[in-house]
Amino acid sequence: MKILLYGGSFDPPHNGHLNNLRAAADRVHPDKIVVMPAGTSPFKEGTNASGALRLEMCRCFAALAQEPGMPPLEVSGWEVAQAAAGSRNYTVLTLEMLARENPGAVLYLAIGSDMLLSFEGWHRWQDILRLARVVVTSRDIGDAPALHAKAKLLDPSGGRILFAPVQALPMASSQLRARLAAGEECEAELPEEVRSVIRREGLYGTQKEVADKWI
Repeated sequence: MKILLYGGSFDPPHNGHLNNLRAAADRVHPDKIVVMPAGTSPFKEGTNASGALRLEMCRCFAALAQEPGMPPLEVSGWEVAQAAAGSRNYTVLTLEMLARENPGAVLYLAIGSDMLLSFEGWHRWQDILRLARVVVTSRDIGDAPALHAKAKLLDPSGGRILFAPVQALPMASSQLRARLAAGEECEAELPEEVRSVIRREGLYGTQKEVADKWI
């Protein structure tokens, strides 16, 4: 059994995330995909939306499972629950959990190109490469030479880091948060399921949606 893990803050999840995950799945053809919103990312000060709301927004990933050739997809709240219990989030711990719960499974980890370039800063990064094959999707056009050089440095054997060809959709959650705060809808970048939660909760500085009330 092959399991593809895709983690991130997803604050909010956007079409670039879906695009990269689709490309990673096309590269390795997993039997199952696990989308894992981080509780508290070791690389960021914190998240703008709560873990519960980011989990809800990540329901947008379910649409991928309906596409031809895509495997079943699960959105897991394990890291959010770990953070709520006071534990730090490290990808290596999530991979160890998946290995325990799925004995004999071959694990894959989908990451963006920026994450590969900073991979040596990840907690126990050598163990990550031991536990899983890393599938790298490109976020920026023209970054392939730097990525391949980094992969060779991290993985001289050449068997643990794979590349997924993708037509990059350059967008970042931080930029989308700023645009949302400025009053933009970001329809081209955000699935409707995500925008619905943002409107309902007034996330990222947007005006909170007020339900009609009958008196």
